[in-house]
Amino acid sequence: MANLPENKSSKILRAFLSFTLFLLIVLVNMSVCSKTVFLNKNDIEHRFTDYEYVSSVKNSVLEYTTDIYTMNGLDSSSLASVFDDEAVREAVKAYIAGNIGSSPGYNEDTYFESVRKICDLLETDLTHQIQEKGLKNDTQSIKNISQSVNDYFVDELDIGHPKAKTMINTGVVAAVVVMCIGLFFVISVGLTLFFIGTKRYRSVRAIGISFYTAGLFEILISVMACVVFGIKHIDIFPVYLRELVMNYIYHCIGSVAVSGCFLLFIGLIISVIVWKMRRRNN
Repeated sequence: MANLPENKSSKILRAFLSFTLFLLIVLVNMSVCSKTVFLNKNDIEHRFTDYEYVSSVKNSVLEYTTDIYTMNGLDSSSLASVFDDEAVREAVKAYIAGNIGSSPGYNEDTYFESVRKICDLLETDLTHQIQEKGLKNDTQSIKNISQSVNDYFVDELDIGHPKAKTMINTGVVAAVVVMCIGLFFVISVGLTLFFIGTKRYRSVRAIGISFYTAGLFEILISVMACVVFGIKHIDIFPVYLRELVMNYIYHCIGSVAVSGCFLLFIGLIISVIVWKMRRRNN
């Protein structure tokens, strides 16, 4: 059976709904990425407590403390046991988990207590070395050194976002709301588009084009973002924090690219369905 021509209004309406569906698919897909990847508290905590980041924090604080020991003629070989890997990791986790609310039982007090415990060990080591050398036990000087290291440790972990938990929680709620509303309109527009005209395959093809366009758009956005961040890095100090943030940004960009590929796959499936529908109509 020959394909019948459609009136102009049906074509315009189909094109408009197809474009609207494309925008809605992108909106829903980005809200899903935000909920599962961009604002994933567990993933953020995992990245901030991995070996590379914790080691960088430890080495920075250890280097600072070693300089103080050297200036005071003390042996810094014992500092490795004072700044134990697990103790530093716990301090980092307490700071991150307390700020973003990823793990129960962690808050700002837990973070300060974790750092304070390490500095208490430092005071013990300082007292022990002074006693071994037969020097005068200057308690105030020991406390000054400990407090100096404590302040440096706290500043080293501070990423300057005291409202991170509120921002993430608000973002997650907003993403869920947008996702639910967006899904409702995707289904509504998709069904409306499906029943336009007498040739169903034309409407299904328009739906497939929406998925193709959304997938290509997200992949294009991902490529452009990679190019932009590849040319200009975010200025964050210290360097290892910048690297962690950049890796997280690339991880988020990658998730958008993957979701774009998934949309292309859906579009491909719809194209196969359209092909079969056309064969039955011809």
